[in-house]
Amino acid sequence: MISLSSYKNRRKRLAERLKEDNLDAFLASSTEGIYYLTGATFVPEERPFFILILPSSDPVLIVPKLEAAHMEKAGIGKVRVYDEFPAPEGSGWSEVLASCIDGVRSLGVEPDISAAKLAKIDTSDSVETIVTPVLEEMRKIKTPEEIAMIEETASWADFGMGEIIKASYDGATVVEIFSRSKSVQARVIRDTDYDPMASSFLTASWPAPFSAQPHGIPEIDDRMGKGPIVAISYLRVNGYAAEVERTYFHHRPDTQERDIFHDMMAARELATSMVRPGIACHDIDQAVVGFLEKKGYKDYLLHRTGHGIGLGNHEGPWVARGSSDILAENMVISIEPGVYMPDIGGFRHSDTCLVTDGGCRRLTKYPDRIDDLVITGKKPVRQFLGKLLRRHLGIAP
Repeated sequence: MISLSSYKNRRKRLAERLKEDNLDAFLASSTEGIYYLTGATFVPEERPFFILILPSSDPVLIVPKLEAAHMEKAGIGKVRVYDEFPAPEGSGWSEVLASCIDGVRSLGVEPDISAAKLAKIDTSDSVETIVTPVLEEMRKIKTPEEIAMIEETASWADFGMGEIIKASYDGATVVEIFSRSKSVQARVIRDTDYDPMASSFLTASWPAPFSAQPHGIPEIDDRMGKGPIVAISYLRVNGYAAEVERTYFHHRPDTQERDIFHDMMAARELATSMVRPGIACHDIDQAVVGFLEKKGYKDYLLHRTGHGIGLGNHEGPWVARGSSDILAENMVISIEPGVYMPDIGGFRHSDTCLVTDGGCRRLTKYPDRIDDLVITGKKPVRQFLGKLLRRHLGIAP
């Protein structure tokens, strides 16, 4: 777990950055930003939460009355409470915030703050709001504690992938694979200091040819069968995320499928070989795209090579053409080039990777060779359990 002293140190480092950037204060309003600075977990729903960081005084949490007792237990600076959302004039969050920033002339805010919040903050001519990625930049480089947390989640992601492969068989339905997330969650509850508000679990398999639509959602009664199946184990455990994805088969892949698989693996190896401190993320993606285009896949590429992983499953740095991010030691990224053939299916592995002083270390370690991912043979117990689940859900046998 992340120590209380680490959260305090983060707030201290942010306060020092404010001085360097000539900002009087910084307002974090995102769930992940507040968690990063405090370790406090909550579900905001429609009621906003804020933490105000001031260079020379204690931080201020601004929370709805409903959450006051919960947030006071976090023991972080002052807690200021607003009535409700919406609230009668004079007792809402904007009035409480206005009283907290009295005298502030320059206020830093996160880039993803909503326009509605920003409009309410910007009502005074005396306060200049400045959108700044300072907190995002701090989050990109992980501390040893954070790396340990991500590495633990990566091991759970590998466990989740194992559950997918064990549960999958020729004829298994999408819902059978979705249901394996509950077994992963149960093990996490049993074996860790589980925080339900800082954890999420997704296990899924996209059957072919639907696997060529990586962000589509198949029907729950779609069946695993011939062609490349893309499996996703996508977790956040006690605050920190990781992902592992594998392409597997229930029939012996034909020559074309093997060739595409090996080209995807070669692109993945190229990306991994380039990862090191000081390299531009743009250059990695450019090289991967160039390699795959030369192989004839120009019309079958849908996304960037990777993205950052930390508190969120998707955050900076962005391993993409056009990105200005430069890799640094102790960043954590995904490596996941993919090829998507509409009439055949998708081919993608993804791993959670740590940028080290000498290159790249994979934190997810599930087997990735094609011969390890051809899952044939009957699974009578799984088939029986699948039949029971389908009957319970009213899905055709």
